Amino acid sequence: MDIASRLSVSYYKDIATISEDHKVYIVQHIQTGKIFIKKILDVYNKSIYDYLLSNPILHTPRIHALYENANSLEIIEDYISGDTLEDLLSHGTHFNEIQIKNIISQLCLIIKDLHNCNPEIIHRDIKPSNIILSPSGEVYLLDFNAAKYYSNQKDEDTSLLGTKGYAAPEQYGFGISTPQTDIYAIGMLLKELTSHMIPQGKSYDSEFESIISKCTKLDAKERYKDVDSILRVLNKSKLPNNNRSNKPEWTKFLPPGFRSLSPLSMILSGIGYASLFWICLSMSSTTDSGVVLMIERIGILLFFLSIIFVSSNYLNIQMSFPPCRTQNVLLRIIAVLFLDILIFLAFAMILYFLVAIAS
Repeated sequence: MDIASRLSVSYYKDIATISEDHKVYIVQHIQTGKIFIKKILDVYNKSIYDYLLSNPILHTPRIHALYENANSLEIIEDYISGDTLEDLLSHGTHFNEIQIKNIISQLCLIIKDLHNCNPEIIHRDIKPSNIILSPSGEVYLLDFNAAKYYSNQKDEDTSLLGTKGYAAPEQYGFGISTPQTDIYAIGMLLKELTSHMIPQGKSYDSEFESIISKCTKLDAKERYKDVDSILRVLNKSKLPNNNRSNKPEWTKFLPPGFRSLSPLSMILSGIGYASLFWICLSMSSTTDSGVVLMIERIGILLFFLSIIFVSSNYLNIQMSFPPCRTQNVLLRIIAVLFLDILIFLAFAMILYFLVAIAS
């Protein structure tokens, strides 16, 4: 028994059930209070999850812990706020051409990251229920239960792992799963999205039609050789580019204003941060104590930085505050403002006690 792995998942307590049939639960870390998803898998490739644990893929749920017993794998992963494409479509959502292009382009970037692993990871279950669209329009790919490493050592897949309607012919035993297997599913997903496109009854963009046709060729060799080829076709169209840039993973750790890597944004943000530091660290006080003055200056600086980082949802920090998970934009704004007020009260109390002690 792997005691360390078992201990790592024991820090999370169940608080709600998402699906008893699929063994998916909402859990909370007993120390930090943060919310996560727990899944108990009966069919899986543990080596895939071991890799994802050590090498997170952008815009997939980050895995924080996993434990394998005799018959199943228990994993703890990020809670992703948003709705699955399946839920959106089933509730009557209709996407326009721009939205469809954005969704497919972002999905291609995720799949590109998977296919660039060594060896390549083939997802093999791309479908609407495994894709989440966040309130800000970002795409996330879920569920790696059917995923496998690409290997050309087998003549054919030994079992069907995937979903009817999205699984490529080779997943039914007619060949080996390759990167083109995921490309087939992308084509089927695009076909599904265009069938719900607005305005209703309008024939969809001819580029979409050509992408669907090439992605879903029965012979995998006749499909696009990689997702970059799909992106090139999409980017040739007159539609705006997708809203997820192909930035390195480390950029998400940059402070607000710098994550876009836009020169103008970084210059303006740099001026703003420099001004904030200068104002806070040069403020005067009625006290004669240098220690108290320094506490006040640093405390006020940290307060304003906290407000900036929380309000800009740095590292998805708002998701640790349950009211911020609402899909209603107005309610979410109110929740963020309430969170800012709590931060103000917390800093005011801490400063009061520190100043009292220093005095």
